[in-house]
Amino acid sequence: MQDSTITPPETAADATRPGRAFTAVQAAILLNGIGTRCGQLAIAWWSLGRTGSATSFAALVAAGSGAEVLARGLLGRLGDTHRPDRLVTACYLVSAVLVAGLTGLHLAGLYQPVVLAAGLVVIGLCNGVREPVQTTLVRSLVPVALVETAMRRRGGVMALSSVLGPIVAAVLLGLAGTGPTLAINTIAVAVSCLLVATVSATSPETTGGGAPPGRGGRTSLATWYRGTVDGWRAVHRIRSEFHLALLALAVNLALYPVFAVLLPALTRRAFPDATWLMGVAEAAFGVGLLLGSTGPVARRTRGTRTRFTTVTAGFTATGLSILAAGLAAARLTGRPGPLAAVLAACFLVGGVGLVTVTVTTSTVRVLATPAGMRNRVTAGVTFLSGLAIPLGNLLGGSLAERLWEGPAMAALGLAVLAATAAGATSRDLRTVLTLPDDAVPDAYGRLYPLAFPGGEPEEVTITGEGRP
Repeated sequence: MQDSTITPPETAADATRPGRAFTAVQAAILLNGIGTRCGQLAIAWWSLGRTGSATSFAALVAAGSGAEVLARGLLGRLGDTHRPDRLVTACYLVSAVLVAGLTGLHLAGLYQPVVLAAGLVVIGLCNGVREPVQTTLVRSLVPVALVETAMRRRGGVMALSSVLGPIVAAVLLGLAGTGPTLAINTIAVAVSCLLVATVSATSPETTGGGAPPGRGGRTSLATWYRGTVDGWRAVHRIRSEFHLALLALAVNLALYPVFAVLLPALTRRAFPDATWLMGVAEAAFGVGLLLGSTGPVARRTRGTRTRFTTVTAGFTATGLSILAAGLAAARLTGRPGPLAAVLAACFLVGGVGLVTVTVTTSTVRVLATPAGMRNRVTAGVTFLSGLAIPLGNLLGGSLAERLWEGPAMAALGLAVLAATAAGATSRDLRTVLTLPDDAVPDAYGRLYPLAFPGGEPEEVTITGEGRP
């Protein structure tokens, strides 16, 4: 297998920074993240204003998020067999066209739930295809020595998007209304498309995990099926990734209902006049994500010997933060000010812990997985852990009814701590996360050769700034 190459002018600065190609992709991710949040809030406002039904809006959200989760599980092979620049650009382009269409419907005064749901489903499919590719693309945009730095910067961009998105969306919706907010979403996604189009890449000459695709429909379907099954088999046979995916599933199962169900339910029941409580908690978590991906925290968690410790400590911090937040919510009833302060501190720590885990494990994954299966493994892991989103929301609602919100949160925190303790006993996970730096690239091919039965294609070649 030939690793990815980038062909910029060689300078000393290129060896210490990811470069303009990487920066262009991250700028696209930031703009798309902020724009998407604007669109989500605008569609929520539109739907609730026309129907007055939270159930109808929830169904629209479920359609889009469900399509995104399925796309990660079923369409991950696309990122291993098609040019990554064209694939990501196409996803942005389709999303921009669809959001523009929804904007046109709103401006025309046409509220069509079926059309709206169909548009959100296709956008969800685009998101599900695009996100894993943008993660695995990092390996091709920067040299191996800068992958961890690039992943941290990517984590910082995602965190900044999570902090700025709700703020920008709320301001635009309050000042301009639904239509202009949707138009801003369209512009943001379109600009993201143009930014990614400046990155040029070539596709692998052969397909990973199977025979080259044929021309007939049956052959293409068979090739897709075989390649998808190979991807799932690889995730299962790479024991460290499979154990990590199960651990992430347990953590997400507890974390998602905290923000999606328990905090809104707690606020509505106990603090109906203090809706800002939810915003404080979410903003603190976003700030934690940003702090954990940059600055002193990033420097202290960098290094070969700290990977396993970083992952277990990060998951532990996340579990403890949820546990402490639940205990505070159970005790500080009727006192929104002190509760907000405690929740902010708890979720700040939780955000730091979670992002250090994400950066560390993503870095190892994109370095250790052979090129021909890299996107399928990334997509498969995120799909498996992403199943926690719908399951977690159902679990959160059930626990809130039986235990009340505070005790339910505390129980979920304990579940994260138990899952972390179980994950720490994984010999495979410890082995991979304690590998020396120079042994991490393509390590899965050596440690788990049976996970890749179809051989490995040549790595994609990227032309752009950032790699000597």
